[in-house]
Amino acid sequence: MPRPPLSGRYRADRAGSHVARKRRRHWPWITAVAIVGGIGAVAGVFALQAITVKNDLMAAKNDLSSITKYVKTGDSAKIDATGDRVLQLTRDANSTVQGPLWEMASGIPLIGQNVQAVRKATEATHILAEGALPAGVKLLSSLRIDKMSVSGGGVDLAPIEEAAKSLPEINDAFANAKAKLAGVDRRALLPFVDNAVGSLFDVMDQAGPVLKDVQHYLPTLLKVAGADGKRTYMLIFQNNAESRAGGGLPAATAIVDVDNGHIKLEDQTSTFTFPRDQQVIFPPEETQSIYEADTFKGFGNFTRTPDFPTTGEAFAALWHNTTGGKLDGVISLDPVALSHILKVTGPIKTADGRQLTSENVVEMLLYDAYVRYPGNTAQDAFFADVASRVFVKVASGKWDVMKMLDQLGVSITEDRLKAWFPRADEQAMATELNMAGAMTTDNKTNTEVGIYINDSAYSKLEFFMKTSMNVTCDVAARTVTTSLTIANSVPSTGLTSYQLGIRNKRYQIPREDFVQDIMFSAPPGATITKMDPEEGDAWDGRRSGIEKGHDTQVIRIFVPQNETRTVSYTVKLPKGELGPLLVRTTPTVTTTPMSLAPTCESLFAKN
Repeated sequence: MPRPPLSGRYRADRAGSHVARKRRRHWPWITAVAIVGGIGAVAGVFALQAITVKNDLMAAKNDLSSITKYVKTGDSAKIDATGDRVLQLTRDANSTVQGPLWEMASGIPLIGQNVQAVRKATEATHILAEGALPAGVKLLSSLRIDKMSVSGGGVDLAPIEEAAKSLPEINDAFANAKAKLAGVDRRALLPFVDNAVGSLFDVMDQAGPVLKDVQHYLPTLLKVAGADGKRTYMLIFQNNAESRAGGGLPAATAIVDVDNGHIKLEDQTSTFTFPRDQQVIFPPEETQSIYEADTFKGFGNFTRTPDFPTTGEAFAALWHNTTGGKLDGVISLDPVALSHILKVTGPIKTADGRQLTSENVVEMLLYDAYVRYPGNTAQDAFFADVASRVFVKVASGKWDVMKMLDQLGVSITEDRLKAWFPRADEQAMATELNMAGAMTTDNKTNTEVGIYINDSAYSKLEFFMKTSMNVTCDVAARTVTTSLTIANSVPSTGLTSYQLGIRNKRYQIPREDFVQDIMFSAPPGATITKMDPEEGDAWDGRRSGIEKGHDTQVIRIFVPQNETRTVSYTVKLPKGELGPLLVRTTPTVTTTPMSLAPTCESLFAKN
């Protein structure tokens, strides 16, 4: 029996079903196109927003750089207007990155962490702009750098005291901004993103600590500047041509009064101003035994110790014994430090019309002065005149503050600029700023080894000296060996009798030879186990003792003209953990290069 034909309905259903299936196949493509188009549109919007954020932040950065210019010209209106514009730009950028597109993009693998980094950097920038900028603008407006110097020398402290009130608010903003950036892992960022946000991290890492330091030190600095009443300081100018452990012979001094920022040069003195046979301080006998008998009696010998607080106390005692007055601090620098200062202030004209520049000042003070001005009286007059002219130049305040701070930092690093204060909080500041020049008393912060030079010829020959240092360690033996190489390049002509060695005749050696007391100083708790040479070249220079807990041995050596000599010593370190190694020596006319063996790394903590 033939099968009945399929009903029309069934066929229609089948056919309809077939048609329907064919039509439904178009929908995924249509949906995909729609989704892609939607994503493209969203991506386009996000890209436009990202460009807007970038433009806002770049505009804000450019405006910020212009504020310094307006501060120098004292244009308060432009400072305020620029600050308002920066604030609005960062608000706009921050508002954009808070939107839903940025929230979604932050969750996309790989891309998300980069978007999140830009987002957090923008938020941190806004925090700085809103929290620190108003206070910063107020601070800069009140400082008026170009108007701070006062007639006669010094600075007006009133705007600085007013500016100090803004610092807590600024530092709080930096702390909040840094917290916002804490979760950003720069190692996971794409290079172009890291480059974009890196400048903000640099600002946080560099400016943040500086602002904290300013807030911390400013109250003490204001007191040092006479905000609470007149202060009297002694400035010492050390002469590296006649080496002393702390730098050089104190060739001249200046007495400076500072009253509410106003600076006045009150007096100038020299080695011949004070009595030379009056002991002014009395260190422990174990310390006095390290030095020649006249060390704590004569003005020119107080720098034989490498411990500048001892030097400062000696000058303060000498001043009190001689005048009845009290010093509020002693500040020391040498001609190399002066050369750094002249890089910022520009040259100084001497009384005879010559120019003292950063390039020639060291030679003119430490060599030329003795050839040009024979006799102590003429030399002292020249040094006093230079000191006076330097004082006037620096006190005028007509130089770039930031450049001066940079050069002072160089002098501090080279151990050429030191300060001592009798008040505990001010001395603590000097220590924290690495200006104290103090010997360590333990090995917690640093483990200090040192080789120092005291000229024993009474000469001005160390202008022609160059030195270098080398430090090696034996980890198993727990020892450190430190050596100092000394080169004598004294010429055979062109020197006066005053510059040549006076004591050399005693030892029957040429007057061009160095006669030097070499001080070997061990860390506290360590002992000196070996020296080379063991006894030196002259029995009358052999001494020993303890200073501030440092085992110290002294030998007297001769370094012949045009020859080089190396001295060294080995110390046995104490048990226990040791702070980072600190190697000290006498600041000389030139920089002393130092090499440290890699084997020393395991003995000492890292900085």
